[in-house]
Amino acid sequence: MIQKNISLAQYTTFHIGGKAEFFAEIKRKEELGEVINFAKKHKLKIFILGRGSNVLLPDKGIKGLVLKMSIKGIIFQDNIVYAGAGEKWDKVVAMAVSKNLGGIENLSLIPGTVGGAVYQNIGAYGAELKDVLESVDVFDIKSGEIKKLSNKECLFAYRTSIFQKSAGKNYIIFGVILKLSTIFFPNIKYPDLTKNFNLYSHYDRALDTISKITLNEIRKAVIKIRKSKLDYPTASIGTAGSFFKNPVITISNFQFLISNRPDIKGRDLGNGLVKLSAGQLIEMAWWKGKQFRNVGVSEKHALVLVSYKKAKAKDILRLANKIQKSVKTKFGVTLEPEVKIYGKHGIM
Repeated sequence: MIQKNISLAQYTTFHIGGKAEFFAEIKRKEELGEVINFAKKHKLKIFILGRGSNVLLPDKGIKGLVLKMSIKGIIFQDNIVYAGAGEKWDKVVAMAVSKNLGGIENLSLIPGTVGGAVYQNIGAYGAELKDVLESVDVFDIKSGEIKKLSNKECLFAYRTSIFQKSAGKNYIIFGVILKLSTIFFPNIKYPDLTKNFNLYSHYDRALDTISKITLNEIRKAVIKIRKSKLDYPTASIGTAGSFFKNPVITISNFQFLISNRPDIKGRDLGNGLVKLSAGQLIEMAWWKGKQFRNVGVSEKHALVLVSYKKAKAKDILRLANKIQKSVKTKFGVTLEPEVKIYGKHGIM
């Protein structure tokens, strides 16, 4: 099962990454014990890789054992769904919609695997994975035991979970249970969706019309919007989607910000906090569509960084750093990467 010196660029949507010292593709949960014992015997650090759609791997490769999680399987029982960590997330969404089960239709066309979706607590168009997640099946690296974590135990927050914290570093996700809804009311309050259904200024007066919108119509609308705004990886262009998180600031800082730039958008989160659009700030700093040799900023959406032929991780990092400094200088706002950035020995 365990291979040596495997190129990782082929396993990431950025098409970037050096070689893994050791590499294994996991297709059954029973294989985890064997590879973990190998890692312990040789004192190797363990790295988990899904579809590689939200990571930037180092040019010098990774020292240790890289596990590509490819455990498949999707089982529906009434409104409960079990999915293996290696399944494509959008396949689960498509199957749920076809069975008229609601709750994840707004998360259509998000790239990556089920395991990655949990790790990241993916969200889009007014929905988040944590809202439908029942539990997560994990392998405990330290004890060698299989455990089940509840939604609460996953410590979900904005684009994060226990699996990104020290408390969850010893867990390997191999399966997920979702609880979907047989009775649902369309979630189209997000401006792009409201506009898509021609209800932008009449939302509160059109509840009867909204109630008739189907799951499939929402899925199609989300897919259309995402394709119009975001670049997706091809053989010649790489991307990991949104590179930065949308920053959250205090309402007092937001009021100061818009006193100088009233066109800056913000969404009130309550508790004195406002979420800004990272994409808007980057665009207002004049980065949208710019290209620098082998990397650039998408012409469709300023939040997306793209890689071209022979691009290196250092090129993406250099560009990201310039964008961060520019936005900080112009608006006093700090942008944090949403993409997980790895160094030779782990997440930087």
